[in-house]
Amino acid sequence: MELILSLKGLGLDSRLNWDELFMAKAILLGKTRSVCKYYKVGTIIARGEQILSFGYNGPARGEDHCSVVGCAKEVNGVRLPPGTTLCRGSHAEINAISNAANMGMNIESSTFYITYRPCYGCAKQLVNAKIERIVYYEDYDGEPQAIELLRRRRIQLVKFCNISQVKIDFNIVSREDGK
Repeated sequence: MELILSLKGLGLDSRLNWDELFMAKAILLGKTRSVCKYYKVGTIIARGEQILSFGYNGPARGEDHCSVVGCAKEVNGVRLPPGTTLCRGSHAEINAISNAANMGMNIESSTFYITYRPCYGCAKQLVNAKIERIVYYEDYDGEPQAIELLRRRRIQLVKFCNISQVKIDFNIVSREDGK
């Protein structure tokens, strides 16, 4: 398997700005590490120009992946309505916070680069972690209370908008020649 990264719109002498670079890394994490069938979520925690931690959605350490035992949000291959079952996965934001804690890393005043806007549960944890800014790539279904909580706590919530018109396009392809 080969990962092809295409950054459309960049000239040969161009460089990604920090938001673009960290978001590209978050997308790469989600696309290449998450085994969730519905949400491929990755996150990078950064302060300034330095990555502090990262995470992606998936089951607790040592537990079976949904790709092995099946999705807990499905019965006979049909997706259940939201709230009807417990997902086996831990969200990317929580995994990134846990990874930082395991390394003794202080993430206060940091920025989270996340492929999806946080759900309400993750928004509460981001407030408690005292982060300053969230940059997200795609909207998350529902949960307007998450947006309101972040607004009340004065955490900057920014939809990723690629100012330099760079299109981040990841394609995972299998090569038959094995190279």
